[in-house]
Amino acid sequence: MAEIGTLGDIVFKVSANKVRTFDDLKIDSKTNYAKHTRHLKKPLLEFQYNDADTASLTIYLSAFLGVNPKKMQNKIDKYRKKGKILTLVIGGKKYGSQWVITGHTKDYEKFDNQGNLLIAKSTLSLEQYAKR
Repeated sequence: MAEIGTLGDIVFKVSANKVRTFDDLKIDSKTNYAKHTRHLKKPLLEFQYNDADTASLTIYLSAFLGVNPKKMQNKIDKYRKKGKILTLVIGGKKYGSQWVITGHTKDYEKFDNQGNLLIAKSTLSLEQYAKR
């Protein structure tokens, strides 16, 4: 089994009987400045603070690849609703500090003839969790 990374205890991996992976990881960092206008001059910028980073990623879930899409989406929703603090690790490297799930978009792509979800995507919105 090749472990790609983790988000908390959600493991991204590829093996002979299970594939759970992600795509389109984006991390956005912003800094805030106060803008002081000046007569006949360009505004003067004053550093204020760094915003919490935000991130997004899409997780692919397929029953054909050994993953129960509905069960995994329920787990993600549980983490979001409870405000679970997660660490994102990819290839043994930590990305950011700690994260919380602030949004979860569920794409239901394929069902079987009995209404069981077979293939889905989950797009997660994350925000950096800052300690007090």
